Amino acid sequence: MITIREIAAIAGVSRSTVSLVLNNSPLVRQETREKVLQVIRDTGYVPNANARNLNWRSNRSLGIVVLSDQQRTVNYDFSNSIGLFSLNVMRGITGRLADSDYSVIIEYYCAEQPSAAGSAIHSPEALLLPRLIRDRKVDGAFLVGGFCDESLLAACAATGIPLMTVGVGTDNTICDSVVSDPGEGTYTALHRLYRAGRRNLALINCPQSFRSHAMRVEGMRRMLREVGLPYREENMIHGLHNNGESAYEAIRAAWQAGVRFDGLVAANPQCAIAAMRCLTEHGLQVPRDVSIIAYEDNSLCGYAIPPLTAINIQKERMGEEAANLMLKRLTEPQLPRQLITVPSYIVERESV
Repeated sequence: MITIREIAAIAGVSRSTVSLVLNNSPLVRQETREKVLQVIRDTGYVPNANARNLNWRSNRSLGIVVLSDQQRTVNYDFSNSIGLFSLNVMRGITGRLADSDYSVIIEYYCAEQPSAAGSAIHSPEALLLPRLIRDRKVDGAFLVGGFCDESLLAACAATGIPLMTVGVGTDNTICDSVVSDPGEGTYTALHRLYRAGRRNLALINCPQSFRSHAMRVEGMRRMLREVGLPYREENMIHGLHNNGESAYEAIRAAWQAGVRFDGLVAANPQCAIAAMRCLTEHGLQVPRDVSIIAYEDNSLCGYAIPPLTAINIQKERMGEEAANLMLKRLTEPQLPRQLITVPSYIVERESV
């Protein structure tokens, strides 16, 4: 029986490229895809999922890979990622799996991997996979977070391990997804500010490398268009990283450049609190001078002064839905790819 290794040798490509073709990845050039498919047709190769699954025994374990755009550091400074999104989602996943036969392994993974030359690695074949997937330690894996591009997904999918993305705007063409809709949440938050009498609206967004960045921009454009307010490019603010320090520097730079607003939507609570710090340093008060709403409600919102009005995206429910779908996928592997969008709602506090 012919193998993937032999297919790769005949086609003159790597084994991982053959795997990407078999998984219908969009990352393979059309010319290469056709060459590999022609070899598959000529040799009569048939992918044998059962044989592939025999290469490793079931571990009765599921993996949670927490994705980030920053390397993890042990500190509690303003620059550190707080990790409450993944923590809340994990609570939902583990709560649902408590009555199952599966245990959970957690791995933290930085999606921006530097190469030897110092630049980021984006080639699917050069990616260093999360260890629990690379070493086949789990029967399925949840990829949690908004920083997950299709090259990483394709490389992980090529291992044959069932995958699930869980996050903010992380719908993809490769595997199952449970998501919130940051575009709709941004629209809702801006509309609330408009109803409060705010007319000069701004958005402190996540970095442009996150998929949800563009979705938030579209939500803002849609809302402003509907109420007849102009869209100003300078009122679309974003930092280099998804943390308080980057948001603070971005807000400060915008303010120094003359950008003014009386209503602000923040991509997350840490960005909202960073904005509050910056505005306070400029002699402004929330909500007297500027009203603020944060996307992704969490415990920071209640601790802030004043407490932050926020969009609650039901993160624990997202985890529960993801766990339910993963258990179904493991028993029915031939199911079509599934997408679940969990609805959000606004929580009123004192920042508006």
